[in-house]
Parts: sequence; structure tokens; C-alpha cells
Amino acid sequence: MLTIDSLSKSFDKGKNFALEDVSFNLKAGQVCAIVGESGSGKTTLVRLIAGLERPDHGSITMGGKIIASLDKFVQPEKRKIGLVFQEYALFPHLTILENVLYGISKLKNKKTRAQEMLDLVGLGNMGSRYPHQLSGGQQQRVALARALAPEPSLLILDEPFSNLDTMLRTQLRNEVFDIIKKTEVTVLFVTHDTQDALSVADEILILQKGKVIQKDVAANLYVKPNTLYVASLFGSTVHINKNLQNAFRCPLKQDCCHAIRNEKIIVSPSSAEADCEYITAARVIKKIQLGDSTQLVLKLESGEQLTVMTQDQNIADTIYVGFNSKDILEFEQE
Repeated sequence: MLTIDSLSKSFDKGKNFALEDVSFNLKAGQVCAIVGESGSGKTTLVRLIAGLERPDHGSITMGGKIIASLDKFVQPEKRKIGLVFQEYALFPHLTILENVLYGISKLKNKKTRAQEMLDLVGLGNMGSRYPHQLSGGQQQRVALARALAPEPSLLILDEPFSNLDTMLRTQLRNEVFDIIKKTEVTVLFVTHDTQDALSVADEILILQKGKVIQKDVAANLYVKPNTLYVASLFGSTVHINKNLQNAFRCPLKQDCCHAIRNEKIIVSPSSAEADCEYITAARVIKKIQLGDSTQLVLKLESGEQLTVMTQDQNIADTIYVGFNSKDILEFEQE
């Protein structure tokens, strides 16, 4: 449904690239989350797909037709793409119904369609209200109704929940994607929150410094991450650097990068009970209670510091910590 081929964009005449040689496909009806830290290129990618920027190289194809390349450019309003931004972008002087009508003013049955969309998002009886009379969550649903009203082929959600507190974000995220599933629209969901991505996406695309690092289903991103960065996005991960390799007397390939998931690190009161290949004594220098788990800041026998998590509530001042070779993640050198 959507094909991105070798897409690049620079804002300083090629000195630095906000997006560089990005390629991926999106199937019809799929929800794909784009995840990355600030400056990774998420917003630039969205603006290129939506037609708000022109690419310096590569092409964008939707439904088999090129909508952007070096010699072709389809205007944003003709791309059948719906956008929902983090700021909602509702017109304060228009009612909720008028906000939804705004993008479908040329439709013959526009009022019927707008009312259908408000009913879909659970705001069917609020059409006469103004944006300032609604909560943040309700405003977000109005923005969704407005984006869905023109029946877009692709819906882009650009950090739609980042302005909301944690509890409301989780609730609204579930509500929004329940609504989206009913429409069967294809979705690109841009977020920096991996929990949001894991909760709703069929596939997750990871951007770092303008490049695609990995695109896969959530389970594979956890089990087979391509890089230490991807591994760290999907769970607490310890980089086994040279100092830690020496501390645990753990000989590993020198031309690779290694890490261990926190849940694979074994914390034990004695070396005999630890039952792991690589082990060292450690002194607990700080304990932080985090609900049903405890964060331990350890000083290893070698003098190195290490932070781990444990479910054990009764931790002595001196413990043993270790791991097994089968649990070590290995990547190409970053």
C-alpha cells in the first residue's frame, strides 16, 4: 500500500541528512509504529509522506502510484492521507461538528459523514460544543474524527498522546486504536514511547540518526535486536563492555558488541546458589524500591559499578551476581 524507496532529506544542502536512504513497505490495513529518539528523523519522514516536504532523493509510492520523487510531486490534499498531530490543531472558533466538516466541505453528504465520524469516536451528542469545552482526550478524538472523515487511504498519527499524563494516555490510546480498527485504515503511528508501539503495532520501525535500524514484529525486536540501541529500547539492558568482561572473567569476541537483558542477570546470596558461568562478588551500595522490584547499585569485586533489578526483597549487603553465555546478545560493533 505504501512503499518508501531510498528516501533522503537534507536541510543544509547535503552537509547533514535528517533522513538518509530510508526504505520500507507498509501493507494495507497494517499498523506500523515508527520509534526513535528526538532527532532520529521521525517528523521529517512524516512530512515527506504527507507532502509537506519534498525529498532530495528516492521516491514514495501509494497504491501503486508515485506521489513523490525528484521529478514528480502530488500535492498534500490529493494524497488521501489523514493527519493527527500531538497539538490536535482544532479551530477554536468552530464547533466540534464544524471542525470535522472542514476537511470534507465538497462532499454532498458532508453533514451525514461528519455526524457518523463523531458517533464513531463517541462524541455524537457534542457537535455543538467548542474545543475549549472538551477535555484533552475528547479533543484528541475530535482530531481523529476530522482525519477519518475524508476516508483516507493512510492515517498518520504523529506523537498523538505525548501531551497527556500516563493514565489518560494509556486509556485514550486503547480507545483510539479500537476506533481505528473499525475503519480498517492503514496507519503510521509515530511515537517515542516503546510501550505505545508494543501495545498497538503490527510492526515497529526503528529510526536512529535518520536511518532505519530495524523493522520487525515486536517479539523479534526483543529476541533478535540488530543493535544495542534497539535492545535498550525494548527492555532494561546492560552493555557488557571490556571492563565488565574483565570483572566477570568473560572472554567475548573483541570485534563485536555484547549485552545482557536485566532479567537474565542472576542475583544470589552465594556463588554456589547462583548457578551461572560468569560470576563475581558485589557490594550493594544503594537500594531503590520500585513497587514489587528493587533496583540495586552494585560495586563489583573489580571496582566496576553495575545497576541491576531484582524481585528479591531481602538483599544482603554482599551478594553474587552473574549470567550465562546463552543469554548474551551479540551485535556488530557500533
